[in-house]
Amino acid sequence: MLFLDRRKNQRIRIGDQIEIKVHFIKQGYVRLGITAPRHLHIVRDELEPLTEQQRKAA
Repeated sequence: MLFLDRRKNQRIRIGDQIEIKVHFIKQGYVRLGITAPRHLHIVRDELEPLTEQQRKAA
């Protein structure tokens, strides 16, 4: 795992098509903006089990 320190308005790029920007930082709370192609599946970790159940049900 790679750990990076970022400040407000700083960005991280993953490859040519994915960008993560720090929009807001406040007392242990961080708001990130993610720019990526629409075909990529991006889900918050706490929601992943729910989406796995939905996929199995489909």
